[in-house]
Amino acid sequence: MNAPTLSSLALASLLASSGVFAATPTDAADEDREIRASEGFARDHAADDLRDPREGVQIVTPRANVATKPRSAAQGPKIAAAKFGDAYVFEASTDLFSDADLDGYFHYLRVIFDADTIRDAERLYALIYVSADGKSWERVYTTADFTITGTSPDDDYEVETDLVTGYSTGLYDVLIELYDADENVLVDEYGPNESSEFSVLPLEDSVRDGNQPSAPAPAPVEDGGGGGATSWLVLPALLAALLAERRRRRIAAPA
Repeated sequence: MNAPTLSSLALASLLASSGVFAATPTDAADEDREIRASEGFARDHAADDLRDPREGVQIVTPRANVATKPRSAAQGPKIAAAKFGDAYVFEASTDLFSDADLDGYFHYLRVIFDADTIRDAERLYALIYVSADGKSWERVYTTADFTITGTSPDDDYEVETDLVTGYSTGLYDVLIELYDADENVLVDEYGPNESSEFSVLPLEDSVRDGNQPSAPAPAPVEDGGGGGATSWLVLPALLAALLAERRRRRIAAPA
């Protein structure tokens, strides 16, 4: 396995009993959110490997644009049947990876879920949320559409999320919302009420874990000619090269 991992429940119990982590997160309310995420069917790679982060996406969300929703009243655990629609989460789990400063908090979260449907097949997508305050859910990631087949055990879907910046050190709950992709309606949800593995996960962002913040992505400059874009970061070099070429021609020109 690329990094050591423990079940979320066992890890949280161990750390809580030892007093390693605080009960409340440090504040990051005014910070932008940055993540790197990868997704796909679990069958597409070895079970003991993480996905290649180069295959994922990097997403930066300004704090003002972070999507949240209030937490609903507690509900009892679901049985393996549809709650809102024809598809449902049969079972799900979480794994934590990457604790660079060894303080008991991890910045890499993997969520795996087996969605089933009473139909022959159904096209779905999922939203992943986290909550550190017990009052609201904050959306972290929205998957692409994917298709499941009946109650097949071979279509487990997984989302791996590296929390880069904007996520306080603290204990997080995690929630999956499952949507029918054709009708764009909520069909099921799975979270702390369904499994203890989705409760009190010790998380923090990569920067708080001791890693250097990533460089901001260069802003493209449209040239208006349909031939691509040029980054502001390369313009000084281009101007310097142009001036050097003009000086060379001036020196080489006959008197």
